[in-house]
Amino acid sequence: MSDYFPADLLSEILVKLPVKTLIRFTAVSKSWRSIITSAAFIASHLSNNSKNQTLLLARYGQHNKLDQFSLLKVSENGGFGINSSSEIEIPFEFQIEYSRVVGSCDGLVCLSNDIFFRNPSISSIIIWNPSVRNHIVLPNPTINPIESHNVVLGFGGVASHVYKVVRLVYGRKIDDVGYLSVPPQVEIFSLKTRSWRRLIGGVDVVTLWALKSMHFRAYVNGVVHWLAFKPFDENEPRRCSILAFDIDNEVFSEVMPPYELAKDASANLGIFVIEDSLGIVGSNMVSVNVWMMKEYCVEESWTKLYTIDLLEEITNFVWFWKSGEALLTIRDLGLVVYNPETRETKNPGIYGDPYSLFVDNYAESLLLVRGHG
Repeated sequence: MSDYFPADLLSEILVKLPVKTLIRFTAVSKSWRSIITSAAFIASHLSNNSKNQTLLLARYGQHNKLDQFSLLKVSENGGFGINSSSEIEIPFEFQIEYSRVVGSCDGLVCLSNDIFFRNPSISSIIIWNPSVRNHIVLPNPTINPIESHNVVLGFGGVASHVYKVVRLVYGRKIDDVGYLSVPPQVEIFSLKTRSWRRLIGGVDVVTLWALKSMHFRAYVNGVVHWLAFKPFDENEPRRCSILAFDIDNEVFSEVMPPYELAKDASANLGIFVIEDSLGIVGSNMVSVNVWMMKEYCVEESWTKLYTIDLLEEITNFVWFWKSGEALLTIRDLGLVVYNPETRETKNPGIYGDPYSLFVDNYAESLLLVRGHG
């Protein structure tokens, strides 16, 4: 059949099809497989599907504590609502059951279980594309101090479709294991080269302790952001900040949070993507405030969007919908959707261990499809 279609016309037709259909079509002929697995087609298909309203949901089960992943089709207009949900089969096993999402980008999901399991002889990081049911296990990192240390990870990609994992290794001070040494050692894994390399230049500017929880990390504008703190100083009060790493240029920088939050060492903080911008949530014993940086890296552009004042105890923030609604967990109630206009909550029908919930935008892609180099 493909003999009767010019290659350009065939590509225009195929690029509109879902990944599942394209995977089947790779068996039609060698020419179809060559088109579908080409780098140009994969990039074009990703661009064509990037606006689909699909979310990735990761969680532990409420009873069996096993990893569960789902794709959620959500309403394209108005408030947050789930139209359908489909479970994803996990084609691999970690050494232990628990894992955490490091990040997701262009249909790729980076997972690690190093928060519970650490063995330098066994890799604990995986890059997975659920749509094509393929994954790669990263080789062992090269930086593995014998001494006690803390590892922080980030994941992202750039416009040229180069995807990287960045790994920060903070040593612990011998005289006080509660203190981390700065700057950390840094290494980068590139999906293009399939190898780790140590980052030498520019690391000395990192004077912040980055935090490793998935709710202390946000990927915006091709930059990984971690909630961070300045090292303890007897002469200065402890303050929070945001450590940033540009995936493309491989440069670290500091993004200042709202002054109101930075100076409050007792505040419970988290960083998120809100309306494609960097956002931060700060809560204390009195209230919960949601902020958004309207102009990237301009400290003065931090804007308080709204304050949440609920009678129930908020235990965790999970994600923000484009309408400004917040997905958060409430003690004894689980996950709810908070509407800042009505100041009301509703049950979205998502269940699981409330502290394990991860939600992010997801775009189907052919990255890592078998046959693509």
